[in-house]
Amino acid sequence: MAGFKTHLYGGMAAGAATSSFFILKDPSMFTSTQLSGIFLTGTIGGLLPDLDSDTSRPFSILFTLLSMIVPVLFFKEISTIWLYIKPMIEPFFVYISRFQPFELPLFSVTVTPFPSRLSPFPALENLTPEFIITYFALSYLVIRYGLCEVTKRITIHRGIMHSIPFALLCAEAGFLIFIPSGPAMATAVGISIFSGCIAHLLLDELNSITLKHGFIPKLKTSSGSAMKLKSDSIIATATVYLLAITAGVRVMTLMGIAP
Repeated sequence: MAGFKTHLYGGMAAGAATSSFFILKDPSMFTSTQLSGIFLTGTIGGLLPDLDSDTSRPFSILFTLLSMIVPVLFFKEISTIWLYIKPMIEPFFVYISRFQPFELPLFSVTVTPFPSRLSPFPALENLTPEFIITYFALSYLVIRYGLCEVTKRITIHRGIMHSIPFALLCAEAGFLIFIPSGPAMATAVGISIFSGCIAHLLLDELNSITLKHGFIPKLKTSSGSAMKLKSDSIIATATVYLLAITAGVRVMTLMGIAP
């Protein structure tokens, strides 16, 4: 299996190749900021298949990046989710607030730790320092120590995440995330991420070939475990295919290809 640096450089090469292609195609098509985004998403794509490796550096780096990026990219979506969740959990705080205030004997102080109501999500133009600190701290904890732990438990290394359909799913996810920047930018990002993922898989497959006696190619037992179309888990394979098909239909709809 290729190492972290090899995959990082492979992703960088994929991102650079994709951005260079669009520069040669039409130098005025994207701004320098957009080209940087295409390059960086390709680099990230080169690390994505290692999300199934619990102890890998890409795993730690990617979830740290997600904990910073997701709260910003999905601010509106998270505010909408909070709109629906707030009425369900607020009665709990109303109930426990009835037992306030209470004293802490050790410090001889009276405290009121539980709010009787929850604050609504503020609009972007009304963000306050206390909300920003709380929002990003909670987002980091949920993603880094919640989603991260769930991923560790439900994935196995060289499973479905080391496959072509997962690379396609990542590309579609990139497209959907970047569609607010326009179909052209979203398509370029999708291509860049897919190229980075495929570069990762190719490097793993090439690393499974050794030379016997210095010149006779010999395959390791890991050969074929990266560039594949399915994993040993039927559930994991079916889930990724279902998500890829669903996301693919959405992508084609936004592109005007499907009704």
